[in-house]
Amino acid sequence: MYRPPILKKAIQILKLLIEEYQPLGLMEVARRLSISKSTVLGILRGFHEEGLVSKDGLTKKYTVGKEMMRLSKMLFRGQDLVFIARPYLENLAERVDETVFLGVWERDMVKIIEVIEAKKGLKISSPIRTKLPITAGAIGKIFLSTMSNEGVVAYLGEKGLHRYTENSITDINVFIKEIEQVRRLGYSVDMGEYLKGIRAVASFIRRDGDPIGTVWLVGFSNSMIDERLEQIIRDLSYAADQISTRLSFSSVID
Repeated sequence: MYRPPILKKAIQILKLLIEEYQPLGLMEVARRLSISKSTVLGILRGFHEEGLVSKDGLTKKYTVGKEMMRLSKMLFRGQDLVFIARPYLENLAERVDETVFLGVWERDMVKIIEVIEAKKGLKISSPIRTKLPITAGAIGKIFLSTMSNEGVVAYLGEKGLHRYTENSITDINVFIKEIEQVRRLGYSVDMGEYLKGIRAVASFIRRDGDPIGTVWLVGFSNSMIDERLEQIIRDLSYAADQISTRLSFSSVID
């Protein structure tokens, strides 16, 4: 794979700081990597501006920065969640024969981090790393239910309640009642509110009681019929509880 020379040097510098995990001076980095002092200085300055490295004011040495630590924690947390959740998601998809998604809240979007597709020919799917609007149907209700009613009103006052289909809830008072019901039940339902002819149900994933993500099922309305919804919700809630328990147990072991 081709990498521009400056990118390759930047990667080398970052890897050195991570692997050494101790402060290194400008001259030492340049010497150990056989990169010119001016190039190393320019790269380190760029990393410092982004918080990827930190510089000691007295020694003038560099080490891994807070932003790099934050990104690393996000990466491992996401991998840990997917690794633990996958067998439960696979079992859930097998039981209901609808596509199962796992997602986390990323700013004003929900990012899909895992997908287990239904085995049937006609199904709903979406690529991993797809981002969906926070007001999108079942997943939006789940994530927004972590806020107070006042917080939801303020948030939606800024972002708005979009009309995706004729079934979309655009009245804030009606939406708040939906959110209150989600808090009571522990799951949310989307009856064609985000995509016409598509239904979805979603539930929390928790670690030590704190919501960290959501698992949801998506299918066509003629497949996820009313008569099936009660059992689908039970299966979804059970899977979410199992994942949450396993995550909390893992955090105790760690």
